[in-house]
Amino acid sequence: MKYISSSSVKKIGMLLCFIAFALSVNAQPRKVTGQILDESGQPIIGATIRLQDSPTGTITDIDGHFSLDVPEGKKVVVSYIGYIKQTFVPKSNTLNIVLQEDNQKLDEVVVVGYGSMKQKNITGSVSTISAEELEDLPVSNLSEALQGMVNGLTVELGSSRPGTNANEVYIRQNRTFTGISKDGGNSTPLIIIDDVIQLGTNGQPSMEQFNMLDPSEVESITVLRDASAAIYGSRAANGAILVKTKRGKKGIPVISYSGKFAVNDAVSHSKVLEGSDYGRFYNALAIGSNKASGYDDLDVLYSDMELAEMDNLNYDWLDKAGWSSAFQQTHTLNVNGGSERATYYAGATYYDQGANLGEQSYKRYTYRAGVDVRLTNDIKLSATVAGNEGKSDQIYTKGARFKLYGMSGSTEKSDYSALHHMPNHMPWSVMLPDENGVDQEYWLGPIENTYTSPNFNRDYVTSWNYFALSNSGSFSKNRTNSWNADISLTYEVPFVKGLSLRATYSSSHSSEATEQASFPYELAYVGGRMPANQHLVYTIPNSSFKQSVFDKNSTLSFKDKQSDRRQMNFYVNYDRTFGLHSISAMASIERYESFYDSRDIEYADLAHDISDTYLGVGGPSIVGTDGKSALTSDNTVTLKGESGSLSYLGRIAYSYADRYMLQFIFRSDASTKFAPENYWGFFPGISAGWILSEEGWFKRSLPWFEFLKIRASWGRTGRDNIKMWKWKEQYKMDLKGMQFGAESGKPGTSLIPQASPNRNVKWDVSDKFNLGFDTRFFDGRLSAVFDFYYDINDNILTQFMASQPGIPIYAGGSYAEENFGRVDTYGGELSLTWRDKIGKVNYNIGMDFGLSGSKVKEWVPGLRYNKYPCSSSWEEGMSTYLPVWGFKVWKGTSMGDGILRTQEDINNYWYYLESWTPEGGQTKYLDKTSKDDLRPGMVAYQDLGGEMVNGVQQGPNGQIVLEQDYGKLCEKNKTYNISTRLGASWKGLSISANIATSWGGVRFIDRASMGGNKSTMIWAPDSFWGDMFDEVNNPYGKYPNLGAESLISSSAIANSDFWMISTFRCYIRNLSVSYSFPKKWIAPLKMSAVRVNLTGNNLWDLYNPYPDHYRNMYDSSSTEYPTLRTWSLGVNVTF
Repeated sequence: MKYISSSSVKKIGMLLCFIAFALSVNAQPRKVTGQILDESGQPIIGATIRLQDSPTGTITDIDGHFSLDVPEGKKVVVSYIGYIKQTFVPKSNTLNIVLQEDNQKLDEVVVVGYGSMKQKNITGSVSTISAEELEDLPVSNLSEALQGMVNGLTVELGSSRPGTNANEVYIRQNRTFTGISKDGGNSTPLIIIDDVIQLGTNGQPSMEQFNMLDPSEVESITVLRDASAAIYGSRAANGAILVKTKRGKKGIPVISYSGKFAVNDAVSHSKVLEGSDYGRFYNALAIGSNKASGYDDLDVLYSDMELAEMDNLNYDWLDKAGWSSAFQQTHTLNVNGGSERATYYAGATYYDQGANLGEQSYKRYTYRAGVDVRLTNDIKLSATVAGNEGKSDQIYTKGARFKLYGMSGSTEKSDYSALHHMPNHMPWSVMLPDENGVDQEYWLGPIENTYTSPNFNRDYVTSWNYFALSNSGSFSKNRTNSWNADISLTYEVPFVKGLSLRATYSSSHSSEATEQASFPYELAYVGGRMPANQHLVYTIPNSSFKQSVFDKNSTLSFKDKQSDRRQMNFYVNYDRTFGLHSISAMASIERYESFYDSRDIEYADLAHDISDTYLGVGGPSIVGTDGKSALTSDNTVTLKGESGSLSYLGRIAYSYADRYMLQFIFRSDASTKFAPENYWGFFPGISAGWILSEEGWFKRSLPWFEFLKIRASWGRTGRDNIKMWKWKEQYKMDLKGMQFGAESGKPGTSLIPQASPNRNVKWDVSDKFNLGFDTRFFDGRLSAVFDFYYDINDNILTQFMASQPGIPIYAGGSYAEENFGRVDTYGGELSLTWRDKIGKVNYNIGMDFGLSGSKVKEWVPGLRYNKYPCSSSWEEGMSTYLPVWGFKVWKGTSMGDGILRTQEDINNYWYYLESWTPEGGQTKYLDKTSKDDLRPGMVAYQDLGGEMVNGVQQGPNGQIVLEQDYGKLCEKNKTYNISTRLGASWKGLSISANIATSWGGVRFIDRASMGGNKSTMIWAPDSFWGDMFDEVNNPYGKYPNLGAESLISSSAIANSDFWMISTFRCYIRNLSVSYSFPKKWIAPLKMSAVRVNLTGNNLWDLYNPYPDHYRNMYDSSSTEYPTLRTWSLGVNVTF
């Protein structure tokens, strides 16, 4: 046996020690440092660098630098929202990493109903809007910012008046069902803010809290258009909009400030006739309406001298009232940060929209704070507190009952329209001697016309003067306040991997208080008709004026309402991956409660001096001019109500290799709006997805398809859009009922039964089918999304069943809604996006387009029977997109345009009508049966049909009758829209624009009736009326004589093809230019990011079909308040 020498042992020992030392060195982590940049070379702040399959990691600092200990051979994952994730083994200790923008965002997590999911695994028709797309827009409410953002989402803008949130938002064709239920018919999508459902006091979806959010608070907005909304069941028949607000992020505290400094003004004011142009229009109108016997009737008409003087008078009431550009500002400050165990976010926003007109403004304050705390390794607590307060101040002008220009009835606001359309020769005040003979300025009640004696009451403009009303102290104040508190606790079960339990509780309160006061004011007015050459105010003798205190509009109104809502959820979640198999499941129970109360108190027709009573004396002691209580019983109302719902819901999702996806959802809702036996509704849904482009055979056959996913879904939702307790008989107490017995015939307290109850009423049903394709081509530069949908709306809650035989209803009463009818809606949507770069310039083009249709499958029978074809009632087999009907002009006149200009035209037209008159029949033009009643300046219409007999319309009968002789002016009143988004960036400079294009349906020139009952004010009309027909001075005028309308209603301005113009519209909705300062410029100032932007909203139309461009494409010429164009300079600073 050979022995190893001691020297050899020593050598072997030394070798083993060296190997062990080398292995230990290699096992030690090495420090890897570096910088992460974007494609333009700018540092990315807050990018995450972590070890694969490990929680160990870090984030980049202000300069994009990082440092991380990396064990040898361990992979590193680098990620940042909006960029493609990179995974690699570091080859050196110093790295420079460039992240590429993720155009497809397939791995981006998207918020869906009660959870989240990777974009790649979405199986429904879902679109997401990021915070970056909203933050620069200078809008007063969030719904306005959604215009043109999502295919299939439509925003109809309301008034731009400060403090008004009247926008209407709807998804796909859900507006179709508005008005079918007299108590509901809500087309508003369901709003969910951080998993909390937003409902109004009527239990229907509400946009109130959504519009109170500031864009700076929003992390993302997700729109569910199809069956994916079925997880929200009963209230998601109109689709759903999910809002995720910002939360804290791990890292050092980050402080951000965002400010917008904006100026807004009317897009434009419509052009109106002024000076002698107005005077000549007035004269032609007076003659055309038989108010003047001829041009020598100077007691009625403006003389040549007065016409000449009118051009020297320019009383611009709108300018006098102070219309001007207004300042608008938004300031937002927030902070977020945290550690591995806790993150936090807090922010506040102040918004101020100044007044363009008078004493009206709107201020809003919002705040939001939240924390996410990991109490233990298994338990996480999240809490949020948020609130807002709004203040709106306006002049109170509601009491006026006269008709404004182009309006058929009185209006809520008699300011802008009345000021803008006031003839500019009419002064707002007059100097008259007081009782001491000293000249004093009196506010003037406008002179309505020259041919009737003035009426000094609330139905006529003579009793109105904006400046007198404003100086009287009349006002309207509105105050809103709301808050909500949300808390959730999540327990990740340690002994079952992927299982978690979660409980949430949300409580919210909102209140609104409105105070309105209209005080008496003194006016001077002309006491009677004036003779020739005394029609201009300065020519009227002082003795013809009267002074009076106008108090008929004196009103005190107090309104307040409060509501409380509570939502509680308990969830069981399971999320686990087994190799290529991924399973996620959720089950939840949800309880929702709502309580509200409101009080309206109104005092009307008050005594002259109400200053003392207003300052604190209330109740019956506030009296009218007759000494009795001024409390109005009709408008003094107290309401109180409550409602609730209980829901069970769940979702199971399965994915294999991220290639095959299957999802099942269900929800069962109970609503107290129905009788107990009909409380519950069950709303399931199923969807599937298949990524064909990851199949080997597909890659070989169609290599140019880089990505192709097919999605299919079905889901059931429902509506409970009726008032509460309609299944029970309800009664209303009335103070005006006639008594029987000893007090027979005298008014007294009575009970009035309300709508006949219907205990069988239940949920209506909406089955939503969707087939979608997501594609990508050309190295990701071109992407396309196709969606085809078919919705079956069945058992519709309708108010029209009361017309059917056998329905129990008493005379003068009504009947609760009944479930009856089916309407199918369908359509297709296409979204295209191209992203590319030229040199260092990145650019993108996006386009959305959709087609839609509908068909009534089952409906209440007989609603159209024996009615003219133009009836708006539905019947089986027809589309809900109804034709637009109106007269068609008879072109046999001397100029072929339908205007009767000469007696010969009238004779020929009457002969045309007589040729269709059956033997023994009566020739008729509207309500006139004699040719002598027709006047030059009227419009001749075609005789298209006769009376209805047994459901069949007879042929022409020599009579022109409303509805009977209407023809189709367009086949379907449907508008087609294309929304185009453009963007480009170079280094820190970027520009974006949103362009809207539409056509289809019908568009008419604006028309206004003047000279009739309660509309005797001859307002300054649109400028195109300067070319109105006048038999003497303008026999070739392009437009009929408006005066003919007061002789024969519809003889000049009825809907007809005479007034139709092009429906095409193309306009730049908004435009934004921004610049991000290089990091090296701002680093010395301890700032991590600075960006400035200039943004315009409601910008330019590229085409205007209106004659003389008398109006813009945003507003009708009779608008109560014009659309505002806003330019905003914004700055965003992060520390």
